[in-house]
Amino acid sequence: MEQNLKNYPHIEEEVTLEINGYEFTGFSTICPYVIEEGKEYPVYISFTILAQLDLLELDKEIKELKRIDEGYKYYVRGILHEDYIDAGIKIYDDDGYFNDYKYLVGKPVELLVDRIAVDFLDNN
Repeated sequence: MEQNLKNYPHIEEEVTLEINGYEFTGFSTICPYVIEEGKEYPVYISFTILAQLDLLELDKEIKELKRIDEGYKYYVRGILHEDYIDAGIKIYDDDGYFNDYKYLVGKPVELLVDRIAVDFLDNN
């Protein structure tokens, strides 16, 4: 997946990305090369939950990333799949949180995440 990048110097790992018209701020701890604002790079997007998982079924389909205040928490809304939520962009479950929610696969859901993680992939 390709994205446009803005990098904010006050927090080293903080990046703001735009993918398919969705802009969000996340954290990147994997970046094997120098990145430049406005360029496109392949990325893998997942999430971090610091406390407990809050995954709810929604009455209607909504695909969005909604930031909560000025912090790093987001509501991720979209269609649940086995290992990701399609919120207009795919946000992957690296920790197996969705294993207990197989009955919601294919349905619209809302997930509260503490932050969005971004891994920059080898761009060769």
